[in-house]
Amino acid sequence: MTKRWFVLVLFSAVIGVVARPGGQGPAVNNIMREKLGHAQKILEAVVTNDWIALETHSRELERLTHDPRWLVLKHPDYARHSSAFVRAVEDLHLAAAQRDLERAPKAYVAVTLQCVACHRDLARERQAE
Repeated sequence: MTKRWFVLVLFSAVIGVVARPGGQGPAVNNIMREKLGHAQKILEAVVTNDWIALETHSRELERLTHDPRWLVLKHPDYARHSSAFVRAVEDLHLAAAQRDLERAPKAYVAVTLQCVACHRDLARERQAE
């Protein structure tokens, strides 16, 4: 069990490094910082079984995906990653609402992996340009 939490903490740390601004406008940087803040709170809620915080912050992540700042980047890969992220966040929110002890941590990891994949791929695109 300790190994699972270590992996979750490691993913959270990776998000912190990957989410650093790099050539994005202030609107995108701000919303990504908000996303990171909620992701960190979600990790805390998953680890402590704080279902209210888990629901609250997963709902806030969903809300961010509807914010106009979320759609500022007009890159096809971003749209693809964004859709996958939204699905992962919806699954996390559902797991939180159902108080599902097995699915909630896995859903958090899926959200984290979506963040990492998007940031990694878009960084590669920026380097290629």
